[in-house]
Amino acid sequence: MATEINHLPPSSAQVQDVGGHAHNSTPPATPAADRKEAQSAPTDQVSLTPTAQQLRDLEQKVAAHPVVDADRVATIKEALTNGSYTIDPERIAGKMMSLEKALGDLS
Repeated sequence: MATEINHLPPSSAQVQDVGGHAHNSTPPATPAADRKEAQSAPTDQVSLTPTAQQLRDLEQKVAAHPVVDADRVATIKEALTNGSYTIDPERIAGKMMSLEKALGDLS
């Protein structure tokens, strides 16, 4: 069932809410002087320090390199296939201990 509502006030009229406070549904007009100031306000600028520029350049260089060294992978794969790849357990243990020590120093 539809209800027809007649005699509504224009949208710019003030409407009172339940608390009795008047609200204007249209925002206040901005004076022309304020609009000109907003338009002529200087824009923000960013300048990078030399260190930040170096970091940006390094990041771009690193991003240009592949994540995996395909030549090294192929060499190790070939060595594994023909049985010439040797494992040095002492070197592996030493690297693991170095990593553990470096991680412990971070905390």
